[in-house]
Amino acid sequence: MSDEKDQKVKDGVKKGVSVVGKAVKWVLIAILLIIVVVVAYSCYTCTSVTKAVVDVAADSTLVKDAIRDAKGGEDKTKMTSEAIAVTASDLYKAYENNALRADNTYKGKYVRVTGKVSGVDQDLLTKKPYVKLMTDNPYIDLVHIYFKETENSKVANLDEGQTITIVGNCEGKRVMSVDIKDSFFE
Repeated sequence: MSDEKDQKVKDGVKKGVSVVGKAVKWVLIAILLIIVVVVAYSCYTCTSVTKAVVDVAADSTLVKDAIRDAKGGEDKTKMTSEAIAVTASDLYKAYENNALRADNTYKGKYVRVTGKVSGVDQDLLTKKPYVKLMTDNPYIDLVHIYFKETENSKVANLDEGQTITIVGNCEGKRVMSVDIKDSFFE
């Protein structure tokens, strides 16, 4: 009888170990699945965040300027051939009369602007020099021309009242001025 009891005990132990083994196996599988889900979600979130940061950075003017400058800037021939000719006074009037129409006509496009220099100044934030061109009102010079760095020596030699023609990218009207960026002398 003792052998029979021993056999039953052994069978019970085997059965218990088998049940515990199966339970441990399923717990490990569940833990692995949780780990896989957490890692996958982390990768997705990281990728989404990275994409969002890149998208925001790509829209940034500073990043666009840096990328353009790293590539050597825009092609001057292309800019000149596509440029819309306009005087500083007419450009400013266009924005004063109908800013939406002026944006549709000029913003984001190359323009060839002719005007008289009313002064040379420096942007407070970027420290980049810019030229102020006169409009019809002698007290308001609200067309600002920002130049490529390669043009700085020419900008330094400008005199008030001098007529210049530049080619650049119209950024549209800012708070008080129509800004032309990445400009060069024609």
